[in-house]
Amino acid sequence: MTHTGTSRSNTRLVACAGLLIVALLAGGTSRPLNDLAVLLAALPLLYLTLATSAKWPLAWTAKLALGLFGVALLQLIPLPPSIWTALPGRELAAASLVASGNELGWRPIALDPGAAAIGLLTLVAPLVLHIAVTRLDGKSIKRLLALVAGFALLSAALGIVQRVSGGFSLYATEHAGTATGMFTNRNHHADLLIAGMLLTIALLPTRHFRQYKYIATMGVIFLLFAIISTTSRAGIALSLPAALAALLAIWRPAKKWWAGLVLAGILGSVAILFIPAFSDIFERFGIAPDDQRLTMARDSIAATRAMWPFGSGYGSFVPVYMAYEDLDLLETRYVVAAHNDYLQLALEGGVAGVITAVAALVALALLAWNLLQVRADRLAWAAWGVAAVLLAHSALDFPLRTGTLAMLLALCTAAAQKLPTELRNARRNGSYR
Repeated sequence: MTHTGTSRSNTRLVACAGLLIVALLAGGTSRPLNDLAVLLAALPLLYLTLATSAKWPLAWTAKLALGLFGVALLQLIPLPPSIWTALPGRELAAASLVASGNELGWRPIALDPGAAAIGLLTLVAPLVLHIAVTRLDGKSIKRLLALVAGFALLSAALGIVQRVSGGFSLYATEHAGTATGMFTNRNHHADLLIAGMLLTIALLPTRHFRQYKYIATMGVIFLLFAIISTTSRAGIALSLPAALAALLAIWRPAKKWWAGLVLAGILGSVAILFIPAFSDIFERFGIAPDDQRLTMARDSIAATRAMWPFGSGYGSFVPVYMAYEDLDLLETRYVVAAHNDYLQLALEGGVAGVITAVAALVALALLAWNLLQVRADRLAWAAWGVAAVLLAHSALDFPLRTGTLAMLLALCTAAAQKLPTELRNARRNGSYR
């Protein structure tokens, strides 16, 4: 690589790291100013990406993401009154306009065009990061993944302080007093810590790292206890297999030892249940059958049926859900999300939302198939594992509606896409070790 090429590569890496740092620091909440900070941080990287777009073909994952983004934009195209008023679920909106003395006029599919536009704008930064990372080399990608792992360790320490002290929450949230780290939501903080566990191997040097294995193991255990301190039930459940996978990646034991290690992991998990300091945390699993997520899912499905097949428009969940919420279960607080991103995509996006959800899962499966085909290394699998955890947790929560975790998905899917290519090229030229 020439000096100019190296300089440009370093510039892209710095721009990616800068965007990632801003997202890690400010993306733990979906507040407008925080989303704006992440979007502004993406502009330098967007410029660099567009300036060199002719030299780099788009990865298939980037093409898929851009295609789905384009489909989502169709919700903002204005339609004549004769068409949009005939769409399912628009009766109340049309009646409200008439009752207030306003003309029906041309309106898009999205019931709240402003919210839909803002929601789509928040996707720009993850899209830019994903495309940019697929154009980095393997060493640069490893540095970005190591950055995430290092930040997760710092966030874990902050979370434990929050749990012990019952304070220091960065945002006003109902989860105050638990370990929320840089987030408003303890479940989302748990996702970051799980990602940190899986990406711990990115912190290890390529060669002669035997002496660091014990330190890395201590880091994984520390993150595991930090996840427990979040009291997130889904986070705790997902952290146990993630911790085992992280330890297997660090130590790389012979396959004959795997069964014993899995058994040891199960016994260790059971032993944690009997630690007195964690008794109140694990009591939360006993109330799972009474979780409001079941009610939210039922009411979300009712709203989806009313809006099918075009959806209510991205960003319109809150008012639409209120119209179909069970009156017998109303509280002073309102539901901000379906706590199941796949259901929410179906409600807001209709058929297009369902296609988006299915496409994400299919893309994850195809990435795994590619990793198997090329016998990818541990780091590529770790990145894939982070994406799998985020998509799995999306069935019980809304992690990808926060800037930090959306950026993390973009980074890790790009890494899972690019690292196998780097490995294949290294094997061809004989530089792989």
